[in-house]
Amino acid sequence: MGSETAGPRLRRRRVEANGLTFECLCSGDGDRLALCLHGFPDNAGSMDPIRWRLAEAGFTAVAPFMRGYAPTDPAPDGDYSGRALGKDAVELAAALGEEFGTDDAVLVGHDWGAAAAYAAEWIDPDAFSKLVTLAVPPGFDALLYEYPRQALRSWYMWFFQLPDVPERALRWRNFAFIDFLWGLWSPGWDYPEARINDVKETFRAEGTVENALQYYRDTMRPPLPRVGEDRPTLADVPPIETPTLVISGERDGCISPELFEHADEIVGECRVVRVPGAGHFMHQERPDAVGEEIVAFVSDR
Repeated sequence: MGSETAGPRLRRRRVEANGLTFECLCSGDGDRLALCLHGFPDNAGSMDPIRWRLAEAGFTAVAPFMRGYAPTDPAPDGDYSGRALGKDAVELAAALGEEFGTDDAVLVGHDWGAAAAYAAEWIDPDAFSKLVTLAVPPGFDALLYEYPRQALRSWYMWFFQLPDVPERALRWRNFAFIDFLWGLWSPGWDYPEARINDVKETFRAEGTVENALQYYRDTMRPPLPRVGEDRPTLADVPPIETPTLVISGERDGCISPELFEHADEIVGECRVVRVPGAGHFMHQERPDAVGEEIVAFVSDR
């Protein structure tokens, strides 16, 4: 799973961290670590265009399959919350840093990988010297309630709270739901057949569908504030002190670009980039433009 289309040679290795064994795609042998985390519905191969560019820029670049995405272990305690993802990132960076002898780490996260990056910052603000988040703004949980149109865009999050039905929907007609989401979230992207087939292979593995849906069920619990309860606001979001590059796609059908306008209210040192003509999977749709932004940002010490 995952493919190498250019750049340094791909290596695969298994890494023990936070009580799990992670299957990782690795490139490069630099003295700085770049941890690259994928989102949904996707797998570690999603980060190929970023991983090899970072390796060429002098990083040891590692893209793990996230917890519960085979062949990485499922969570032994069934925990797929944002905090668990953040702890994975912190512990993976520590384990990889020790293994490769790297003296600095940066984190690049797309979608759920971005959520993991924010959580990692709140768990250990010294774990990473730079953060790059793609497609999910800081404070998304609070912004979801401030922008009614975003609540409509996020219909799938409510749908995933249903028992059993989402599992059947994902598997229906050879995982056609993945094709549907990719087309909806990145309109106009002529994604490679090999790429989406690779993702479907990950979801065919036993447990991946259930585990991937549990991310949403653990995060949206309860899915809506009860009557009389205050809704979360941006003021409730802990500040982010690590310098962060936040990237959104101008045509993202999943998360509205206007939500990214609040990033500097949460992140102290923040650069926001909107990629013209790109959707939710901007790092695959516009790999050169996005890759150049990321490499320039994390290379500047």
